[in-house]
Amino acid sequence: MSDFSINDYNDSGAYQIMRGINKADKTLWTEEQEDTSIMELADKKAQNTENKSGITVALEDFAKTTTGFHGSNSSNIVSDDTDLTFFEKVGEFFGKKNDNMFKSEEGQELVTKNGAIYQNDIFYSALAKDGGIKYAKDGDDVYESALNFAKADIDAIEKAYQMADVECNRNGKLQLHELHSYMDYDGNAKEALEQMNLAGSKKDITAREYASYLIAADGMVQTEDGPKFDPNAVDGLISKENSEATKEFKNEDLQEIAQQIYDENY
Repeated sequence: MSDFSINDYNDSGAYQIMRGINKADKTLWTEEQEDTSIMELADKKAQNTENKSGITVALEDFAKTTTGFHGSNSSNIVSDDTDLTFFEKVGEFFGKKNDNMFKSEEGQELVTKNGAIYQNDIFYSALAKDGGIKYAKDGDDVYESALNFAKADIDAIEKAYQMADVECNRNGKLQLHELHSYMDYDGNAKEALEQMNLAGSKKDITAREYASYLIAADGMVQTEDGPKFDPNAVDGLISKENSEATKEFKNEDLQEIAQQIYDENY
């Protein structure tokens, strides 16, 4: 076993593993990344969806829509994916409205314009529009919203991995092999999983555990004495400042906060 410990590094395991935390710390380098059109469409759908933000419904619909890698090394949506299936057409004929944002007229135009839409495009659009990862709308229950985001993010990750490996068990939990499919982590991801455990299993991260860390990250603030957790700062948006503070926070201390959130809310 390696002598490496994730506590030897400033980058916390939660920051590295959870896209809802680390994506908020990214920088938009190109004009294409500054496009907010994906999130504008997603927010329109999310307006009438309780405890789900735009990025949550976008990830949900991405997982429902994507069918492959289309010659790339990452899962994506192309125009053919946005065509209604036979059963969707039948449903519309009988008055059942299709609510997949990528299969709406606006969504089809958006995909055609972009050529392909990747999961990273969704996160970049969220950053451009909200300045971070907005997992809860104003007035939403942040705990339920965090859980819904966690479920959507895990499902999108697992759907992509399943397309690459048909033997993948899509069980709603982040497992080690799935982490390696998307994260850039120089440390020991196995040890990170073990140290982040809240629910008993050291081999995976459940949506409820993910949501607990998301809330913990949301409450992270920078002070003169370093990063601190302030429950009053939780507002449904993981900002760059939240993300950076979480990155610097000690893993064992972050786990203690997340454990309390988990025990009290999930």
